Amino acid sequence: MKESVLWRRLDRAVGTRLRARYKNRESGVAMVMALMFILVVLLTSTLLLGILLSQALPYRNNARNAQGKVAAEAGLQAGLSFLRTAESYYETGNYSKLMPATAADPSKPSLDETYAMETATTSGSTTGTVNVVALNYVPVDDTSSGTTAVSTSSATHNQKLSYRIQIGYYDGDPDAGGKMVTDATKLSSVKYAVVVSYGYVNRYPDGRTSGTEADPVRTAAAKYQFGQSKENPSRLPNLTSPMRSIPMEDEGAPWILVESTTVDSNNDLDTITTKESIDESHGNWNYLWEGYEKAVPDPRNSLCFVATTDSDGNIDPTKQAGVNSAVRLFRAAVQTGTNTLKYSEYCKQNGKYSHLNQWVYGQDDSIRLYNTNLCMTGLDVSYRTLHGGKAQDGAIRLTTCGNSYSPAVSDGKVDPGMGATWQPGGQGYDTEAELNDPNSLLNKYQKWGFFLGFVNAGYVNFGKKGTADENTLYYSRGDMHSNSGEYDHTMFQTMYAQRIANANSIASAKWGQCDANVSSKQYGSDATGGDSCFLISTQWTDQFADNGHTSAGNIRTFAESLGSGGEAGWNTNQIVSSTGACMSSGNNGGSIAITKQCFVNAAPGYSYCYSTLMYGADMAGGSWQYPCPITSNNVQSKFDNIIYDRGTDGINGKKLTTLRMTWGQSGDRNYGVSTATINYRCLKANGTTAGSWLNIVDGNCPTASVGNDSSFYRFEYVGSKSVYNYKFVLASSYDGKDDDTTNSLCLTEMTNGLTGADYASNGTNYFYSVQKYAPKVVLQKCTNETVNVLGQVSHPQQWNGNSKDPVGAGSGTGYTPTVKSSVSYASSKYVDAANWKW
Repeated sequence: MKESVLWRRLDRAVGTRLRARYKNRESGVAMVMALMFILVVLLTSTLLLGILLSQALPYRNNARNAQGKVAAEAGLQAGLSFLRTAESYYETGNYSKLMPATAADPSKPSLDETYAMETATTSGSTTGTVNVVALNYVPVDDTSSGTTAVSTSSATHNQKLSYRIQIGYYDGDPDAGGKMVTDATKLSSVKYAVVVSYGYVNRYPDGRTSGTEADPVRTAAAKYQFGQSKENPSRLPNLTSPMRSIPMEDEGAPWILVESTTVDSNNDLDTITTKESIDESHGNWNYLWEGYEKAVPDPRNSLCFVATTDSDGNIDPTKQAGVNSAVRLFRAAVQTGTNTLKYSEYCKQNGKYSHLNQWVYGQDDSIRLYNTNLCMTGLDVSYRTLHGGKAQDGAIRLTTCGNSYSPAVSDGKVDPGMGATWQPGGQGYDTEAELNDPNSLLNKYQKWGFFLGFVNAGYVNFGKKGTADENTLYYSRGDMHSNSGEYDHTMFQTMYAQRIANANSIASAKWGQCDANVSSKQYGSDATGGDSCFLISTQWTDQFADNGHTSAGNIRTFAESLGSGGEAGWNTNQIVSSTGACMSSGNNGGSIAITKQCFVNAAPGYSYCYSTLMYGADMAGGSWQYPCPITSNNVQSKFDNIIYDRGTDGINGKKLTTLRMTWGQSGDRNYGVSTATINYRCLKANGTTAGSWLNIVDGNCPTASVGNDSSFYRFEYVGSKSVYNYKFVLASSYDGKDDDTTNSLCLTEMTNGLTGADYASNGTNYFYSVQKYAPKVVLQKCTNETVNVLGQVSHPQQWNGNSKDPVGAGSGTGYTPTVKSSVSYASSKYVDAANWKW
C-alpha cells in the first residue's frame, strides 16, 4: 500500500504535518494515514460506480422501453383491426358485434387471446365501472428487438414480450366532451372508440403463479372514428340516376321544360310543373326551342337503386340493408297531371329511404351503399354458360366489401406523359397481389368497369382444348380468346334490370320487361311482387345479349355511372366532370370536346378494350391504341384519353398546362415505353369570350404559354369559398380574383338547365346532337357553384375534383364530388404506464 502513488501523495500532503503533531511517533501517523487512504479509495470507487451505472442503466431501461413500445404498438394495431371488422357490422345495424358476449377472466389462459367483455374503472365525466372490450394476453414474437419466438400458451412459455388491450366506446369525440357508452343496449349511439394497448416485458414468465411485472412498461392509446372510410354519395342534378328507361341518345328520349318546382320538408324535390303538356312517353321535347335554360331530362326516365332490407327483396324503411340484400329499381318520378310530375319517395335523397338509395361508384371500382361497407356483388364463376356451369342469371347481392386495388387508390403514377412510373404492362398498382388476395374486390366479384353499363372487371377462361388443362378454370388470368379450335370463348359478366317476383326468382335477361317505356307506372311497392324491378347479374357468358348493351359503335346506353367515374381520373389520363362523365371527342373522333359517360377500363377485364369480344365477336388483330393491351381486339382509339399536368393545393399551386389527347399509339397504359408510337391531338378554345367552346385539332399542343388559346391554369383544391377549386382556367383570361366577381373563364360542362348561361343566342351550339345528350365543354365565367332550373346545386366547372367541404345544410338536392379517405386513428400518443382509467 505504501508503494502506491495514492499513498505517496497523501504522505506529501498531510504526512509531515501529522508527524509534527504526533512528535514523530510513526505508529499514530500510520493509523491516520491508513484510514484516510481507505476513505479516498471508497469515495473514488463510489464515484466510478455511479458513472458506470449512469451509463449502463439507461441502456438497460431504453432496451426495456423499446421492447415495451414494440409490444404496445402491436396491441394497438390488433385493436384497430378489431374495430375495422366490427365497423362492417355496425354499418348494417348489427351493433351487438361491437361488444363480445364472452366475459373476460384473466385466470383462464384459454381466454387469453379471445376478445371478451371486461369491467373497467372509469374516471372523468363517467364514474363507476363500464364494460370494455378486452384482449388479456397475447405474446409478441419480436425477433428484431432481440427477443425469441414464443409459445402461444401463456402457462408454459418463457417469452418476455406481450400485450393486453382494452377498447371503450364513446357517443362523441372523447377529446371534445364525448361520453362513454356504458349501456350495451345503446351501442347504436357509438361514434368513436379508444384503443388502449399495454406493452409488457416478462408479465407471465411462469404462467399465472409468479409474474414479475404488475404494470406495463409502455402504454399506447389511439382514437378511432367510425365512418371515416366512406365516400360521399353521388348527387346528380336529376337525382341519382344509375339507369334510364330510354337511352338519352335515342330520338324518343323525353325532355321537359320546367315552369316551377316545389320541395318537401326535407328540401327534396317534390313536384315539377312543366311549361307545356307532357306527352305520355316523350315529355315535351318538341318545345325545347322555347328555352334551353329550362330544359331537363324527364325524371320519369330516371331509375334509382334501392337496397332491400331482406334477402327476398322486401324493403322496410325502418331497417338497414345487410349482407345478402338485393337491389331494386324505382322510377324517380311519375306523372300526376297534364303538366305535373311528382317525385318518388324511393328516390329522394333525404327521405325515409335515403339510407338505402345512395350509392358510390368508388375510385377502387366498387359500387357501395353509402355509409356502409356493403358492395354490389355479381354471381360467382359457378354460374356460367360453358363447362357445366349453372346457366342462369341471378339478383345482384350486397356483401361485405373486399380489399381495394386500382391506379386511383394506389396513386401509381406521379407524372403524366413520359414521366409515368408505371412499368411496361403494368397498371399503376400490384395486379399480382390483387389476383392472389382472396379478399380483393376482384376475387369477390365486386370490381366493376363501365362501358355502356357496369361490366365486371374479371373474366373467365378455360385451358387449352385437348390438353389435361382443358377443364381447368382460370379466373382473370391468361389471354382472352374468341371461339377457336384451341380455346373456348372468354366469359364476361354485366348487370341489367328485370321485373321478377322476388330476389330469389330466376332472371332471364329480358331488359325490356322493366323499363322499355317511359310511363307513370311505378315498379312495385315495399313488398315484392309481379311489378318489382331488380338489378340482375348475368351469368359468366361468352356474349352479352338483350341486357341493355347495344353495339359499341352506337355508344347507346341505358346506364349512368352514379355521378362518378370509378378509377377514372388523372391517374388513368381521364378528365371526369362532377356528373361522372368524361371529357371526350365523342364516338367518332370529333373535333369538339364534349362529355360522355367515362370508359372505366378497370383491369384486368378492360371492358373498353375488349368490348367487341364481349358481344361475341372474334379477335381481330392486335390493338394499336392506348391504353389497351396489344392483344385486345381491334378497338379504335380511346376518345376520353386526355393528359395534363396536375397542380398542388392552394391558390399558388396552379399549374400552367395544356390538354392533350393521345391518338394512335401502340402498347399498354405505360405510354412512356420507347416502343410506343404516340400522336397527339390538342384541345384549344375557339375564342377568348364566354360561350366559346373547346375544339380538338390534330397535332401536339404548342408549349404552354399564357398568351395562347390552348394553355390553361390547372387548380387543385384552393378553399371552401374559392371559385377555382379543381378548375381549368383559360390562362389568358386569368385575373387572379378569387371571388364571384372574377372575369376568369373556366371550362364548363354545359348540361341543360344551368342558370347564367346564354342559351337564348347560342343554346343549340352547346350540345353535340339534337337529342341534347352530350353537352359541349364551353368557356364560362368561373363560379363557385351553379344552380339549375330545378334549384339544384351543381359544379359543372369542377374536373377530377374531391370535395374537402361537407354538404351544406339542406343541400340534399345538390351534388357532392366523391371523397375517399381511409379509416385511421385521429391521434396516437404514449401515456403513463399506470393502468388506464376510463
